Amino acid sequence: MRSLLPLPPYSAEMLQLHHRQIQMNWISYYLGNHPRRVLLTVFCVLIPLLSYFLIYPLEIECDIRRGFANKHGHAVEELTKFSNFYNISVGGLEIWGILARNKSTDKDLNINLKLLNEIDELHQYVWNYTTEYKGETIRFKDLSSEDINYVFNYYRRLLAIDWMPSVNLSYPLASAFGHSFYLGSQFFGVNRGEESKVGPIKTSQFVALWYMSKAETFEQKQKLQAVQLGIFKKSAEKPNDLLFDFEMFGDQVANSEMLRGTLTTVKLFFIGGCLMVAFMACTFTELTVFSKIMLIIGAIGSPIAATGACFAILGWVGHPFNSIMCITPFLILGIGVDDAFLLLNCWRREESKEKSAKEAQNQLARVIREISPSMAITSLTNTLAFGVGFLAPTPQMSSFCLGTALAIVLDFLLEFLIFVPCMVLFYEKKQPKSEVKNEKRIEAENKVDHQEASISTATFNWRSFTGWLLSVPGRFLVILLYLSIFTATYLGVARMESTFDPSKTFPSDSKLVDSLASFTSIQEEYSPINFLSNVPDLQNDTDVAIFEEMIHRLENREGCYGNTASHNIYRDYKEYLNYTKSDEKNYNQLEKFLKGRVMDDGGTIKWHKEGNDTVIDLINFVVVCQGRSSWSERAVNVEKTRQILVDYPQYNITLFDYDGTIYDLIITVKGELVKSLAITFTCMTIACFVIMPSFVAPTIASVATVSISFCLIGFLSIWGQNLDPVTMIDVIMAIGFSVDYSAHVCYHYYCAREHNLGSKQEVITQVLQAVGRPVIEASLTTLLCMAPLFVVPVYMIQSFAKTVTLVTTFGLLHGLFFLPVVLYFIPLNTPKHSLPTFTPSTQPLVALEDDEK
Repeated sequence: MRSLLPLPPYSAEMLQLHHRQIQMNWISYYLGNHPRRVLLTVFCVLIPLLSYFLIYPLEIECDIRRGFANKHGHAVEELTKFSNFYNISVGGLEIWGILARNKSTDKDLNINLKLLNEIDELHQYVWNYTTEYKGETIRFKDLSSEDINYVFNYYRRLLAIDWMPSVNLSYPLASAFGHSFYLGSQFFGVNRGEESKVGPIKTSQFVALWYMSKAETFEQKQKLQAVQLGIFKKSAEKPNDLLFDFEMFGDQVANSEMLRGTLTTVKLFFIGGCLMVAFMACTFTELTVFSKIMLIIGAIGSPIAATGACFAILGWVGHPFNSIMCITPFLILGIGVDDAFLLLNCWRREESKEKSAKEAQNQLARVIREISPSMAITSLTNTLAFGVGFLAPTPQMSSFCLGTALAIVLDFLLEFLIFVPCMVLFYEKKQPKSEVKNEKRIEAENKVDHQEASISTATFNWRSFTGWLLSVPGRFLVILLYLSIFTATYLGVARMESTFDPSKTFPSDSKLVDSLASFTSIQEEYSPINFLSNVPDLQNDTDVAIFEEMIHRLENREGCYGNTASHNIYRDYKEYLNYTKSDEKNYNQLEKFLKGRVMDDGGTIKWHKEGNDTVIDLINFVVVCQGRSSWSERAVNVEKTRQILVDYPQYNITLFDYDGTIYDLIITVKGELVKSLAITFTCMTIACFVIMPSFVAPTIASVATVSISFCLIGFLSIWGQNLDPVTMIDVIMAIGFSVDYSAHVCYHYYCAREHNLGSKQEVITQVLQAVGRPVIEASLTTLLCMAPLFVVPVYMIQSFAKTVTLVTTFGLLHGLFFLPVVLYFIPLNTPKHSLPTFTPSTQPLVALEDDEK
């Protein structure tokens, strides 16, 4: 085998670079000589992989509550314990409600027996509601755990006999036959306009019906969704045969609305793709029509194939799909088209060089050597950013980041395996029109003249721009612009609030928004928290005193109503013992006590018999407080309550708030964001130093990334965004995107410094000539792709569109204005070694056949 020519005595760094260049030459040689074979191989691999979508139906899971739950938060453990109390799996518990209100929204309901009987008819209608699902008749009763409207039913029956002396139906604490019960869980806005709410219920703004459903499997959730959607549509019709209107809010309806917004996003994806195609057709003006079509197909086909392959791989391994993952095609399309513009721009510049180097494999070798490192930086940093996002506490966001990271890796590979072969095969310029007889000679002369003119024009444009930018007035204006942006950013970051609510996940034009507003309004009056706890030994006075001290602290927290509004079966049982003047200090009379209450207490206590003794396993008592209009304030209140429970570990007590998963996100989002940002920045900085082994270029790229990300957060706040899990993932994603612009500029600056191209202005001019046009083209295509998403009335989708738009804008400003000015102030040091220049010959890089002969 013929040996390669000996290398000159370069440093170890130069030898390593030389070895990388040899590898790139081999890759480019194969791609340049066998493009059809490469495309056929890719096609043969993708077809069986994508067959997943033909074999299995694509099921998109939407879980507005557990999908955004903090996997490491307290609420997951609390939800698990509460679900086990009702013998429901942690993923199968659904609590939802219906609010009856006056047909005239400015009036309240007049509470009487006729109205309550009609509301009970609505309750029976819901309880026995039937619908069709995939040809199967399903009933809500079969999907429900138990009827938890026992207070309403008890009050309705007692209203018919309220003349009896043993019945007192005062609000909020009513009593009957020696037992008291709280009415504030079913009646809201009672006796508004009266001097005092205390007394019989005359009017009420809302009467609530609550339901607890059991839907543990995906199919059961779909059945429950069919039931809830049917009832939701009934509420939207506002039936005239009722004395009242009613609203409902359920997680499955919210999930359905969330999916509706997702499908709207998918439709708009095609509009964004069409805008990108139109823009690319306008920028590829120098190409023939056929060449233009094929290159556009290659540029868009690479990211689309990467996304399809990513989803197919996730499907084959059984990973679920969620609605947020529908954003992934937009992301990958933007990244893939950016890389295509870089490759094509470099190919254009190589086309203008001497004729002897125009063979596809040699031209391609120089293109890959120049562009692949900066593409590798951006792909690697994007993958790292989404890899960190995979560690996000919310399952839906974690799955989205996993899918996007995998798609980015696949897109990086397919850019070389699809777009590059298309560029080699189909890149063809329009022939200049000429009627001169000597066509070949005139054509060659015109082509050279055209290339020289275009180079001259491009050089003149970027040189003029660089000259103005680096002049004293230009630098002053750039610095003033940056300071103005930085000041606005600081003010925006300072006012950003941590909050989240379910309405951010479904369309704002949904009728569910009004329902959620009504349910939120009653929380300002009624904000219950369930507590699952062991009970004290009644024979141990110290134990009883400590337990009752704990209850007293829970009932007298800020904004709570005290023991009046609590539903505590332990206290009721003790009052029963006092009422019957029993001397027993045990729970052996519990069964008799429960029968005497004439109420269904299955949802409040779990007990069993051990011989003749009654043993209580767990009680579920409720403490009611005034709520807060702000979700963040309610989250803080729940966290303070948890701190009280820490002082009483002997009772194994945990709280449960159905919105606790959302509260956990609000509480932890700042810490999770800071942790994720730190990890992401560290990983990307290391990646930049590995690919650009110097101090200046990777340091500036990292600082620019921090600057872009900081500007993004501030302007997201100015644009109306809050600090929530959606924004957190958007910011992490943006870090990967923001490094794209700075990495391309800094890498080419690093190469220009190593080649010692001359003065500072000359170096910066060379950098902008290399990356200026593709960066602008890529930014415009990204903005066009994002534009349709602003039409989608979903907070999450618009948040994503805002993030990409701001990152693109600030990335462009940094890449073309801020970074060149910063680089101008850095002194140029003469490198110790110059990079070896390798110009591939027209012959194969290693002639194996000659050696064999």
